[in-house]
Amino acid sequence: MTINKGSEWRKWDLHVHTPFSIYQRFGNNDENTWEKYILDLENLSDEFAVVGINDYLFLDGYAKLKEEQTKNSRIPNIKLLPVVEFRIEKFAGINFEQLKRINLHVIFSDEIPLETIQSQFLNTLEKVII
Repeated sequence: MTINKGSEWRKWDLHVHTPFSIYQRFGNNDENTWEKYILDLENLSDEFAVVGINDYLFLDGYAKLKEEQTKNSRIPNIKLLPVVEFRIEKFAGINFEQLKRINLHVIFSDEIPLETIQSQFLNTLEKVII
């Protein structure tokens, strides 16, 4: 087998919140805001191949966008990945005056059903106090 094509650089943004996110700057979680949001994703340059749809402890924004892709043929040229963000209570840093909270991002394959992520990951989380 001969491969005549070398590496191909693609842009990925794995930290994109939605109007469903607890903290976001898109506006109200309504039909107009969602339409503008989806149009913005559809109008990204062809360089963008993958977008991680980020939410805190839930996947509602990702679910809505996947539904738009499958049922309404929206956002056809971008692979969407579900991302769950956690804001940890602990702080980190070298300079004590400039400590920052740690954020963790769990990126899932788009081949894992949302029900599996919900039941096998999100529903099993417990708050741990140390």
